[in-house]
Amino acid sequence: MTTDRPSLLLWTLLWVMMGVGCATSLQTPSTRRPYDRKASVLHPEVVLHRNMTTSSVDLYLSVNRSELLYSRASASSPFVAQLQIELLDTSWTVVDTAWDHTPSLLRLRQTWRGLGVPAWAECDVTDLQRNTSWSTRRFLGPSDGFGARDVLAWSELDKWAVRPDQATVNDTLRLMLPSALSQRSEGEVAWLLYHVTPPKSLPPPPYSGTRVRWDTLTPVNVGQVVADSMIVVQVAEGLTLFELASNELAIHVHGRQPRFPELGPAPSLISPVRYIATRAEYNKLKQATHPKLALDEFWLACGRTPNKARNLLQTYYDRVEEANHAFSGLVDGWKTDRGMVHVVFGIPQRIRRDAWNEYWVYGEEGTTNALTFHFRRKTTPYDDNHFVLQRSIQFRSAWDRAVSAWRNGRVRAN
Repeated sequence: MTTDRPSLLLWTLLWVMMGVGCATSLQTPSTRRPYDRKASVLHPEVVLHRNMTTSSVDLYLSVNRSELLYSRASASSPFVAQLQIELLDTSWTVVDTAWDHTPSLLRLRQTWRGLGVPAWAECDVTDLQRNTSWSTRRFLGPSDGFGARDVLAWSELDKWAVRPDQATVNDTLRLMLPSALSQRSEGEVAWLLYHVTPPKSLPPPPYSGTRVRWDTLTPVNVGQVVADSMIVVQVAEGLTLFELASNELAIHVHGRQPRFPELGPAPSLISPVRYIATRAEYNKLKQATHPKLALDEFWLACGRTPNKARNLLQTYYDRVEEANHAFSGLVDGWKTDRGMVHVVFGIPQRIRRDAWNEYWVYGEEGTTNALTFHFRRKTTPYDDNHFVLQRSIQFRSAWDRAVSAWRNGRVRAN
């Protein structure tokens, strides 16, 4: 079995050329502030599955009921919410009734049927009673070939369709393969199986000359799978990669920790603090016998008062979670260059971007006080959402001021 990787790089380049990778499917409340998650009330999770054989697209929608506006016509009537869902040229209106033991998540499945196989799909979700909308545009795959969304990942843990790039470690996924695959194939359908361990180190500060080297990552060849309808896999930490031996399709399964994109218990809350803690403070936190108590003491020292410390902590970890939503790929979003800047500096006043670049502007653009970070897309076979910060020693003073603001309790929520 070969361990040569040029075919995967071609898949990555195809994905970038067809759109803006994951950025294409990011839900953007504003073109100027695309990562301002709090600008939108609605944050549904959408999984799209394209079926080339039946010329259909399945929509799996999950939305937290706490984000919907429920009202009732009279004191004796139940509380109801109304959703309008649009996919391509089809729309559905859904009325949801809230009872005493209604689950927190509202889950819906709808199917679009049409002529031909779409390469792109637009989806809009509207809370009719609140008059609030959310939208996304997703690349499904080439019209004449297979794409990642021709594969449906079904979670045995959630009993629901999930995004393979946000699978939970130790969950069992059933990867439902395109039915057209067996029709096109002659003989056995062989998949090459690889595993990639994400880099452990955090990104260096914006002024540093050091960089995390992703070009040295080596996939471990762990065997071959023969399947033409379904692959069953237990999710491992890191990236598990399935590639058709014919190079027609690649499936990326990223193993995330439970509760992702949120963080877990106190030990997992310590690692992100590295951006603003000294080396000695960080080592002390990592070695603490009582991590929660040690973390509380760190934030109390920054905020000076319990109320300020609580606000600092909330703002910091809100940004970590926002970064996980927007920038995750081979590593969790807060561990990326964009995640680091987002956590420490917050949401920029403006973002200018194209398929290969993002410019984050803090302050009034064009003035001497404006601070601009340039992130450039880095093509890699393992991550279609990887951007590298163009570092400069000129960022040293801005970084020091931002870290000092955290350590002196002067940071406020965006």
